[in-house]
Amino acid sequence: MKDLTATRRSTLKLLAAGTGMLAAPGIIRSARAQSKVVNITTYDKFVPQSFIEQFQKDTGIEVRVRLTDDQGKQYNLLSAEGATPSTDIVTVTGHRLTQFITSNLLAPLDTGRLKNWDKLASAYKGAPQLTIDGSTYGVPLLFGFEGLTRNTDYTQASDSWGIMFEDQYKNLTSYIVSDFLAITMLYQGNDGDFVTYDGKPDIAQAATNEARDFLISHKDKVRKYYDSGAEVQQMFVNEDIYVAQTWSGPTAKLIMDGHPVELSVPKEGTYGFLYSFNVVENGPNTDAAYTFLDAILSSPEIGAAMTRQSGFASAFEGVDKVLNDKERAAMSLPPEQMERIQFFSSVNRAMKNDMIDKATAEIKAA
Repeated sequence: MKDLTATRRSTLKLLAAGTGMLAAPGIIRSARAQSKVVNITTYDKFVPQSFIEQFQKDTGIEVRVRLTDDQGKQYNLLSAEGATPSTDIVTVTGHRLTQFITSNLLAPLDTGRLKNWDKLASAYKGAPQLTIDGSTYGVPLLFGFEGLTRNTDYTQASDSWGIMFEDQYKNLTSYIVSDFLAITMLYQGNDGDFVTYDGKPDIAQAATNEARDFLISHKDKVRKYYDSGAEVQQMFVNEDIYVAQTWSGPTAKLIMDGHPVELSVPKEGTYGFLYSFNVVENGPNTDAAYTFLDAILSSPEIGAAMTRQSGFASAFEGVDKVLNDKERAAMSLPPEQMERIQFFSSVNRAMKNDMIDKATAEIKAA
């Protein structure tokens, strides 16, 4: 199977494609739906409740949402259910697609069944993160990246991830261990995405160990290792922490809400990711799943509502025109920082997952 990964140019193209309350999406006609239920596994705040209510009213299809906070949990659940999944749609990031596809968990997307496919921003219709062997897997939803977030009232501006290790912020930082381990490798001049380590396990292990040992030596800087966007948001609101590695969405939401925080991409760089809705192989309600996907693409107001709730940038056409100036500014980056973002790759994911998971456990236990 061939993995198509994003180049720097495609990263910039997607970032420039558009950033993104739900206005009524109009009448959504149920042309193909046969089932009256659609089961969706997704992240908190990704699907606006007002959209769900309108969709159910217009189609008669009940939307059942099961929340997740981790790609691995979705994968494990689908794998355990095997040929009789209980889910119709899952929310996968582009760099994890290969793992799901090789396990026969996702079906190629039939874009011909989506009359609103053209309402995606042009850069996202052929997003390389969702294209495997010429087939499209998933409807692009939201774009995000790993960013440096700081409380502007209590910290000075920094252009480096090194701020996370400064003595003045002892017991005032936070991060997701597995995510920040990869960023620490990047900070140290190594490949935190393991692409260049394909077939070089000894070099990969040495780089992983270097980052692991560095984070262990700086554990005194960490107030708490967090697990969810809501958790790190609350720590900033409570002023429990001043600096953190975060996903861009939770920080953008804090900025929209008026909190004194800043989101940036340090000079060492960072990693980006694209969320998509994906049709499950042998899902129980595939017709209803396509009806749902077509409806969610129907209006930029829906994409704007998703952005307002999650803080992540929308892949839908016209969302930037719906958002207000403050909302657009919350997700904007200077051009030089945009250039520092590279998409996570699906290349060599098994090695990366194994080494990162082991090192993460060792950091937490130290």
